[in-house]
Amino acid sequence: MNRRAFVVASTAALAGCAEHRRRAIPVAGPQRGIAFDAFRADPDAVDFVPIRRLGASHVALFPFGYMREHTEPEVLKLDGSRRDWSLSDEGLLTLGRAARDEGLRVILIPTLADFVDGHWRGEVEMENDAAWGTWFASYRSFLYHYATVAHEMGAVGMSVGTELRLTAHRSRDWRLTIAGVRERFHGWLTYAANWDDYATVPWWDAIDLIGIQAYFELGAPAVDHPDMWTSHLTEAWQPIRRDLASFSRARRRRVLFTEIGYKSHQGATAFPWRWEIDGEMDLAIQQSAYEAAFQTFWSEPWFAGFYWWKWQSQLRRNSERDFTPQGKPAERVLRNWYSRIQPV
Repeated sequence: MNRRAFVVASTAALAGCAEHRRRAIPVAGPQRGIAFDAFRADPDAVDFVPIRRLGASHVALFPFGYMREHTEPEVLKLDGSRRDWSLSDEGLLTLGRAARDEGLRVILIPTLADFVDGHWRGEVEMENDAAWGTWFASYRSFLYHYATVAHEMGAVGMSVGTELRLTAHRSRDWRLTIAGVRERFHGWLTYAANWDDYATVPWWDAIDLIGIQAYFELGAPAVDHPDMWTSHLTEAWQPIRRDLASFSRARRRRVLFTEIGYKSHQGATAFPWRWEIDGEMDLAIQQSAYEAAFQTFWSEPWFAGFYWWKWQSQLRRNSERDFTPQGKPAERVLRNWYSRIQPV
C-alpha cells in the first residue's frame, strides 16, 4: 500500500464508523505497553485493533535518527523519504492518531539507529568540550522536532534519549536539553537507559520516570523441564528487582521498562540484548520469560509498566525466532496479564 492510499484508507475507515473512536483505555496500575515496529512495513489503522484486544493501554512509536560516525557531532533525521514512509512526520502523525482512535495512549521514543560506521549509539563520544557542544546542539534540533510531533499527535509521554551511555555524564547539557523538550511537549518524560548503566545517570531528578531498556542477563534455565523455567527465571530476577526497588526509592521516581523482550529460541534469556544471536526455535522459553517478568514486577508499587519489544505491523517471514510474541504462547501471557484490568 502506498503512503497516500494508507492515509486515505485509514481516514475513511475511521471516519466511516462513528463509534470507532474508542474511549481511552483506563490505566490503573502499570502501563500496559507495546513497542510498535512499523519499520520497512506498510502499517494500517487496523494494526492497532489486536493490540487493544490484548488489553494494552499504551503503544510506543519510534522515529529514528543516525550519525555517519560515532565521533562526528552531527545527528541526522531519518525521515522516511527514502526508506520508510512510516518514519516520516506524516506517517508518525497518522499512526499516532490511528492508535488513539483505537483507544490507546501513544508515547514517542526518538532513537538513534546504529551508525554508518557500525558503532552502537551507546558509543557516541566526542573528543572535547567544543565537539560535545556541537553534538548536543545537533541532537537538540533532532529531539525538539519530535517533541513538537509528539505534541501534535497528542502523545502522553516521550523519551528524551535511548541508550546514550557515554553522553550521560554531560549533566548540564542534558538538563538544558530536557528543559527545551518541556517547552515543546507537556506530557511526562523519561530517558531509556541501558540495563547495565541506569545507575550512572546523574539527572533522573530532571525527568518523570526512570526508563530502562530491560534486557537484563538472566542466564539460561539450568533444568530440562519447561514447566520449571518460569520459577528459575523469577528467581534470577530477584537481585535485580531489589536493586531497582532501592534505586527507585533513592531517586523518588518510578521505574518504567521502556523496552523488554525475548526472542523465541534456545538461550534467549542468557543475553536478551544480543539480537543477532540465533538458535533452535523454542517458544516455551519466550513464554516463560514473559511470565517471570510479570510475576516479578507487576504488583510492585514503584513499577510503572512494560513496553514489550516488539509488535510487527505485518508479521514477516522468518519471525519464528524473532522478538515478536505474535501468534506464539507469549502472546497468551500478554493477554492474560494485560486483560486483568478490563478496558471499557
